[in-house]
Amino acid sequence: MQQLTENVKLFGNGFFNYYVVGQEEAALIECGTSAGAQIFAGQWAALEDKPDIKYIVVLHSHFDHVCGIPMLKELFPDALVVGSSTAQKVLSKEKAMASAFNSDLYVSKSYLQAGFISEEPEAPACNTIPVDVVVGEGDQLLLGDTLKLDILEAPGHSPCSLAVYLETEQILFASDAAGYKTGPGEISPVFFQDYDSYIATLNRFKGLPIKTLAMAHGDIIQGDEVAQFLDETIKAAEEAFAFIKTALEAGEDEEQVGQKVFERYYKGGMGYYPPDIMYSTMKLLVKNVQAKL
Repeated sequence: MQQLTENVKLFGNGFFNYYVVGQEEAALIECGTSAGAQIFAGQWAALEDKPDIKYIVVLHSHFDHVCGIPMLKELFPDALVVGSSTAQKVLSKEKAMASAFNSDLYVSKSYLQAGFISEEPEAPACNTIPVDVVVGEGDQLLLGDTLKLDILEAPGHSPCSLAVYLETEQILFASDAAGYKTGPGEISPVFFQDYDSYIATLNRFKGLPIKTLAMAHGDIIQGDEVAQFLDETIKAAEEAFAFIKTALEAGEDEEQVGQKVFERYYKGGMGYYPPDIMYSTMKLLVKNVQAKL
């Protein structure tokens, strides 16, 4: 556990980050996988002064951001699961959740093999994940008498992407809407929904006063590095768009280009995810560029 700011604690293993916001009443932001939630649970157990978790906040509905919810609900049975209306629809579909928990199982096995966990988590006994509170642009979550979390819609990575802004400490919980840092100097472009919306979201973030950019994966970006990181994320997306556009215009089909994109960006923390799932998401990048040509 790391105390990031007066009101924000960081948990997780770096490949996936969890944030507890609040000192007495609190929100848990980011939900992760079953394996990630198991790591969080161990860190939470070791915490002496525990706040009361009022909310579990889903920032988007991709499997690596929701499959930890069943375990988190066991830890915090009275907490309300918060997400967008689109996320609520996705998480209510049994077929989508069956696929998600299959990918979640792969991550559990990967984490076990890597030594991040000592035993594989039990498979969740659920077919869907209820979202108790639906939020969208302009909504707020209140913690105690004074702490307010502002909800921002952050499309581009996914249609259900949200970000949360804690104005009093100028910290933005961006999830994957601000890119995915896979290593030093390497940012994977993740405009899986729409390229233009992704760039617009990043430019919106640049207009906010941000002292801390709280990412779901990898490093926490702070101080003067925040603006630099957002610029680098935009540049990475632009370079990926140009790379894909050039290949498509040269006559390569979507499968060929998708394989090239996969080989270029499937690295770092992504390496613990199912290759077939990651290949299919990289092909979304290709389809989104194709739609602009």
